[in-house]
This record gives sequence, structure tokens and C-alpha cells, in this order.
Amino acid sequence: MSKNKTKVYSSDSDEMMRMLKMLGIVVLILGVFYLWFAIISGEISFGSKKKEAEIQNVEILAGETFNKGKEDSTYYVLMYNFENENTASSYSNIYNVYYQAGGQDKIYVVDLAKIFNSKYVTDNSSNVNISSIENLKVVDGTLIKIENGKAISKAIGEEQIKNVLLTK
Repeated sequence: MSKNKTKVYSSDSDEMMRMLKMLGIVVLILGVFYLWFAIISGEISFGSKKKEAEIQNVEILAGETFNKGKEDSTYYVLMYNFENENTASSYSNIYNVYYQAGGQDKIYVVDLAKIFNSKYVTDNSSNVNISSIENLKVVDGTLIKIENGKAISKAIGEEQIKNVLLTK
């Protein structure tokens, strides 16, 4: 009994075709995953939900507290932790009511939860210092009034901030 052995030779072009097919399948699978995640994350949306670009000039970093005077000679800086569920909505509400009531002075807001602002935060209200940017230390819920680049007053806590902004 003889065994028939057949050798199959493949050419370089056959191997190249297999390689291209596998590469195409991998690219197709990655493309499907990208589209799926893009649709889920909202990067790709269907319909005409075009949102106009909005220039935000109200939120600043704590380091800019004293140098906004070039634009406004008198302004307030409201500093609070945007992520604090207990107080963030209260401070945001005070901000909105101030403008609805016809508040004239500009209010800039600082998110104390941002890492860039962390060096200006203290836990103890007795350590609050608003004399200069080098010495600036604030607690969650601090309002500073700036005139001509200098801090002239501060209010700490929701009640004091309401008294300053909403009582005139």
C-alpha cells in the first residue's frame, strides 16, 4: 500500500491575499467597535441636534482672581466646589438670582474641585487670606469683591454671600 502524499505549494501572492483579508477583517472589526462606542458616547449623533459653540468667560482659575480688573474695574469672584452636592446648587442659584435681580457687577466663578485651584483651598475658615494671589487661601463658599485689582471684602458661607449679593 502506497501512501499518496501531495504537497501543496502556495505562492507568495496567495499568502499576501490571506494577509490582506485578515488585515481587512481586523480593520472592519475595529471600525465597528469605534462606531458603536462613538454612538453610545454621543460623539456621533443622528438628527439635526447642532449645538452652537458657546464662549464661556465666567469661569476662571483661582490664579486669575486679581487680574480680571483690566476688563472690569469692580467685580466679584465666587469660589466654591462645583461637585459638592450639598452646596453647589445653592451658590449657582445665588449667582443666577443676582443677575435676574439686575446685579451690575460681574461675577466670575472658580471651581475649587479643579486640580489647578487646589493650592488655594484651605479647610479652616480662620486661615482665609485674600490679600494677594501669593497668599490666597479660601474655603468652599467664598466671595471676594475686587476693585482695581485689590480685594476689598470677602464673604464666607451661603448666608454671608446672600447678604452681600442679594441685599442692596
